[in-house]
Amino acid sequence: MAPYTMENLFRWLLAIAVLAHADGNPSIMRWSDQTHGPDGPWHAVSVELGSNSQAIDLYPGDRWASTILIDTICSGSSSTPCYARRAGLFNISASTSAFTLETPTDTSEMPWLSDQRKSGVNKWGATGYVKEGVLADTIRLPNSHEVPNVSMTSIYDAYQEYPNGKQYPVSVGILSLGGPRPTHLQYKFNLICAWEHWNESSSYRIPSYSWGMHIGSVDLNIPGSLILGGYDQTRVLGQVSSQPVDISNFGSLSIYLTDIGIGVATGNSPFDFQNKSGLFKWGNSTTGSPNNVEIDPALPYLYLPKETCDAMAAELPVTFNEGLGLYFWNTDESYQKITSSPAYMSFTFQRQPTQNVTIKVPFQLLKLTLQAPLVELNTTYFPCYPSSSSILGRAFLQAAFIGTNWEEGTGGGSWFLAQAPGPATGPRNIQSIEISDTSLKASANSWEDTWDGFWVPLSSNSSNSGLSTGAKAGIGIGCTIGGLALIGIIAWVTVSRRKRRTNSHSATTDGYSIAPKPAEELNPLQVTELDARHVSELQSDKGIQEAPGSTAIRHELL
Repeated sequence: MAPYTMENLFRWLLAIAVLAHADGNPSIMRWSDQTHGPDGPWHAVSVELGSNSQAIDLYPGDRWASTILIDTICSGSSSTPCYARRAGLFNISASTSAFTLETPTDTSEMPWLSDQRKSGVNKWGATGYVKEGVLADTIRLPNSHEVPNVSMTSIYDAYQEYPNGKQYPVSVGILSLGGPRPTHLQYKFNLICAWEHWNESSSYRIPSYSWGMHIGSVDLNIPGSLILGGYDQTRVLGQVSSQPVDISNFGSLSIYLTDIGIGVATGNSPFDFQNKSGLFKWGNSTTGSPNNVEIDPALPYLYLPKETCDAMAAELPVTFNEGLGLYFWNTDESYQKITSSPAYMSFTFQRQPTQNVTIKVPFQLLKLTLQAPLVELNTTYFPCYPSSSSILGRAFLQAAFIGTNWEEGTGGGSWFLAQAPGPATGPRNIQSIEISDTSLKASANSWEDTWDGFWVPLSSNSSNSGLSTGAKAGIGIGCTIGGLALIGIIAWVTVSRRKRRTNSHSATTDGYSIAPKPAEELNPLQVTELDARHVSELQSDKGIQEAPGSTAIRHELL
């Protein structure tokens, strides 16, 4: 049968399946009890792979083929010690249901392949190389859902390379949730959400070829939420932005970013300003302008132009580490106040030509931890990674909800973006995503309420530490000069009064002249020191503001 005729037949069968299986219940994915790094820590979902149900943790949210680390990865040159064992490695030979395509038995015969995306980063966050093959096998989901013949990329060896030129091993694979089509590689291999929706033999069908996710935060005990065929409404706050998937880039989740700023939700600011905008800069521009960005849960950082990362860093106590291309927090008093206060970074996106939606990411979520093998000792870092293209990864998605509805699986679809809650998420409220849905309904919860009790608003007395060194020095000099001037005035008044008393001795009383006493009868003049007083600044209810332009100099780590 001709490929065109085969494709038409397949679409017809899908249409029949849509009508027959419009009903169903969303499926809740199970998250691992373990957390993973080395640049998080991050939540991961748990699945069982192969005929013998090998337990493996994966970062969720990719498209098309899932990425599975094979046990041979621990015998590679960059694998000592093998950090990938923690998440679980797949033993192909132990699974009787595994199918490999054109993969050499001896992995040393496999070529190294460049694994770079258009942004200059690979599946794990840096540049690097892989030895990979094509794999299909059964994935077992919660409630014993089995999806056979799932499309996978098998990673036999891999490393990522950071700007310092060092090679680091990878540690966790990636779970794909679907794509614009219901199958992969010429209808041979299944995609998870599509199978869960259209599978006629399963009693666990989901309402649509869709999913909704909030990855949460490990450090703040915000659990992850991933629903196939629906979403948890408590993870969706405020306005929901809906836009078509980018079919020119394999169904990527693309949107225009218009600005990045800094704000404070309540209380005083740990900075010398309450709000600041205009931090999104690119193309050597002095002022920001909208640019297309991609949302990608498979990647860890905020991949943004160097101009943008530097604009952010200029307002923060951070130092750029050239070796890793990341910014390390200087964990001083200023850092403590910023990362415990209600201060946040705001990301404003173009929702419609005349409307925007803003996602707020508290700085509490932006103090992540680098671990071995990237660093010898755990290091707190700010996750902006200078990149030629703009991608917002898991660091951003700690505070954002995303979801996708691939609809009929004919090449298009819609995706959703909204503010996610803080630690006080509340009980789950699972909602279905229907096949024709192009929008989602948010909960009525307040974002600020979900953070109440988990941040420390600053009082006016505690916010002045945000002043720069130059501003503090200027205040000190001003106080000193004012104090010296006050002492001088007091001394001048005292001396003037004594002179007037001396002159009054030569005055007349009742017409008689007062004869002066002999010098030896006069009491000697007592020189008296003025009482010492502490010079104090006048009390005021106004916060002292730093003069513009007193930016502290940052030094790079060697």
